[in-house]
Amino acid sequence: MIELQDIYKTYVLGGEAVHALDGVTLTIRDREFVAIIGASGSGKSTLMNIVGCLDNADSGQYYIDGQNIMDLSEREIGIMRNRKIGFIFQQFNLIPKLDAYENVELPLIYQGIGAKERKERVKESLNKVGLSDRIHHRPNQLSGGQQQRVAVARALVTRPTLILADEPTGNLDSKSSGDIMKLIRELHEQGNTIILITHDDQIAANAPRQVQLMDGRIIRDTGDRRAGETSELQMTKAGKEEA
Repeated sequence: MIELQDIYKTYVLGGEAVHALDGVTLTIRDREFVAIIGASGSGKSTLMNIVGCLDNADSGQYYIDGQNIMDLSEREIGIMRNRKIGFIFQQFNLIPKLDAYENVELPLIYQGIGAKERKERVKESLNKVGLSDRIHHRPNQLSGGQQQRVAVARALVTRPTLILADEPTGNLDSKSSGDIMKLIRELHEQGNTIILITHDDQIAANAPRQVQLMDGRIIRDTGDRRAGETSELQMTKAGKEEA
């Protein structure tokens, strides 16, 4: 489903070049659940932005469902992002003036879906996350965990093939975090492809496969034995160079 080949991304900060991604190659299969883990500055958020078609790589190739993103126009990328990818963000990103129903409905309006189908899909999505009794509550009338559930419902309503969850428990207490991770595991069991971005080893452990980034490079991949061997060699080499 996802294929990244030799991806590079460099930013210039304070006159210095920062290599956010340094030759990342990664394949994620359909219906797989993968955690991308790393400390702040490791490159995981940059990787998520590229996978989510929110940013472009400086070089390399990115395929989603066999389609080379580099061959698409900005408009075509926007259409693909809206139809194929569902986003769950740490900050929820709900519109304060809209209630839960209206926040979840918004992506369908952008897609031009008719009112009858929108109503069916929104109610279905909110029911999946256990908020059928909160559809007319605005964000400030909901707890943090409930707001994140609305965000999950919004990600599901377009029926995407890929769900990107960026630190989805970062602003939640331990109970709400557990509830959201249980929901994400259930979405995976229902056939969704999940990419979870996190700095937390315990959260990452929910995923059958973990890919660890450091300094813009993959240093560990539990789903790819060769990647793991390569990373160990790289780390050994780096240690010798430091010595």
